[in-house]
Amino acid sequence: MTIDPYASCPCGSGKKFKWCCQPIYANINRAFEQDAQGQHDAALRIMEAVTTEHGGNPEAWGQKAKLLYSHGKVEQAEEALEKAFAVNRNYPYGLLLKAVFRFQEGELPGALLLARRAAEAYDPEARDYLAEAYSLIYECEMKLNRPVAARAALKIVLHLQPAAEELRQAFEQTFGEKSRLPASARHEYTLMRPAPAPAGTSAAARRTAWDRALLSGQTPRLGELVRAFAELTKQDENDAAAWFNLGLGHAWLGDNAAALDGLNRYIELEPDGIKATPAATLTEVLRCGHGMEESCDYHEFAFAFQVRDAQAVVNLVQEWQRAGRMLMPQSQQEGVLFAMVLDMGAAGLLTVGRPASDVGRLAAYLLAAGPLFRMWGPNKESVVRMREEVRTRLNLAIGEAEVLTQPIQFHDVITEAIVFPTNLREANAPAKVVEHAQRYYEDAWIHQPRRSLAGNTPIDAAGHTNLRKKLRGVLQFIQQCAAGSLMAGYDFDRLHRKLGLLEAVAAPTQSASEGSPADVNAMSAAELAGLKTESLTDEQLEQAFQAAQKLDAPDLAASFARDLTARPPRPERTDKYLWYAFLTQHALKSGQLDAALDTVNEGERVDCEQNEGRRRNDYELRRGQVHVKRGEVDAAADVFQRLIERAPDELKYRGSAADAMLSLKQPARALKFAEEGLAAARQRGDRDTEQYLLELEGAAKKQMG
Repeated sequence: MTIDPYASCPCGSGKKFKWCCQPIYANINRAFEQDAQGQHDAALRIMEAVTTEHGGNPEAWGQKAKLLYSHGKVEQAEEALEKAFAVNRNYPYGLLLKAVFRFQEGELPGALLLARRAAEAYDPEARDYLAEAYSLIYECEMKLNRPVAARAALKIVLHLQPAAEELRQAFEQTFGEKSRLPASARHEYTLMRPAPAPAGTSAAARRTAWDRALLSGQTPRLGELVRAFAELTKQDENDAAAWFNLGLGHAWLGDNAAALDGLNRYIELEPDGIKATPAATLTEVLRCGHGMEESCDYHEFAFAFQVRDAQAVVNLVQEWQRAGRMLMPQSQQEGVLFAMVLDMGAAGLLTVGRPASDVGRLAAYLLAAGPLFRMWGPNKESVVRMREEVRTRLNLAIGEAEVLTQPIQFHDVITEAIVFPTNLREANAPAKVVEHAQRYYEDAWIHQPRRSLAGNTPIDAAGHTNLRKKLRGVLQFIQQCAAGSLMAGYDFDRLHRKLGLLEAVAAPTQSASEGSPADVNAMSAAELAGLKTESLTDEQLEQAFQAAQKLDAPDLAASFARDLTARPPRPERTDKYLWYAFLTQHALKSGQLDAALDTVNEGERVDCEQNEGRRRNDYELRRGQVHVKRGEVDAAADVFQRLIERAPDELKYRGSAADAMLSLKQPARALKFAEEGLAAARQRGDRDTEQYLLELEGAAKKQMG
């Protein structure tokens, strides 16, 4: 190869080629020419002579390693590189070459570490070699699901090689508007400017330091940027902009854990929750990268194995197809099967009122290519069930096809909320998906603890100043992941509103003509509290009660329950036990023991008057439980005894009575209830109840000593 004498030396020293490694390249070039002509042994002999004569130049060893590796002599190539590093431990080309070795082996973290060391070691003027290093960094970061770092790397490559049109097209395809990445994962983040500071010598010096730090962001050495802003945050721990820039610098370097620390500090310092949202959303992107599994709320679970019996796999796949459990793209690559295997059971489906076979949840993705069989998905339980099904059908060994945890793919962030209609061409198929997503996020998800919210649920985080800012980012990230998916029709404003994050909504929208609210189910706790209950229909008031329960607003739910019990009975709804039971429990939790007993008495009276006493036993059971909470032993025992005499066939009452007596430290009474129940359970052959009562009997005897 011909190198311009005044070009940067390929060794990475930063010197011009003419005054660096040019003297050894005549024979190096001759060796590679011989190799290209098939004279491999001659090439190696020439290269051996180069290292013998110039053993103090790491480039001689580096080029020898390159030649050896091209012949498949990996160990010898590694040995040659070690001799180069003995001369210069930061030999740039050697670091890059070793990074390529690790990349070819599939050892991505090691390859990335070496490539970044090479990028730091190369002189900034070694543009072509730096471009090669950052191209490798881009490949590694994308495979490790760290698109922010990958974007920064590819941007540097474009800066170093502005005329490379193919690179520009690749950049646009990966990070442009038509990218499959969520907006926050492909966004062009920029460094913040410093906040205005009062005049003074120290302020001027800090502004100078800021200017130097910002300039370091324009060089390929991103490590300098991080070091500069790390120093600025040490000097002023309350400089929000410096913390953001430090976090962003770490993100560009693929150090997602350190990036989280910086960005979280910025979010904490930023008083404007709306302004902090992009940073909070960025933290969700970073959590999805390799190495962040312990901090992330989303994971991919996968198992794979080598197929020994191809026909058994074919039979299994055909069985899934006949059962309507497989969704496949219309076109498949030859020799490759890709499909989604569905779980068609009703368990876990939040969509009600339709057959279970109408929709299914993702059990796992399937890829079968040659001898490889791989399945993966975002729900661990589903993937484990698939693994057991496959292991049983294909007679795999117990330890085979181990389930591994890996970073989530962004499109799977929302998969837990999605059902897949078996007939996607059906007119109302999109509505089914949206309905399930609505129920999942508004009824279930808001009560799930999140790592990104310090272990709090979204409903709890909404009431905490700092976590509220992070919650906005969590929601924006999910919404971006949903864009273009099956659930793109879901209105995320409903979820924001339910969590009280739509600041502009101060009160529920009332209909002028009907005096009634729009969608009670979508309201936040604050909006529910502002409702004029006298204008609500019975159905709307029930919805408000249920919505308050789902939002963990017990006082508000109790207020609606009291209003519901006070309304006249409807012919189709004479049973008010649900609301009286809630009010009783609410009073007990609040320590209002007298109010709890009064509520039970009132509920039983209303049930006798309006519901023909159909719920009398339920109220009696509640009364007994209230007496237990009040510590009234005799009263509780009398209530349970009367209840058992009135309904001798209901064995559950005997268990409840024994359990209640145990809690009151009355083992003799507990033993009596348990033994009488045991006799009845054995007579009826009720094994489950018998086992339960046996445990209570044992506990009573133990308490008696």
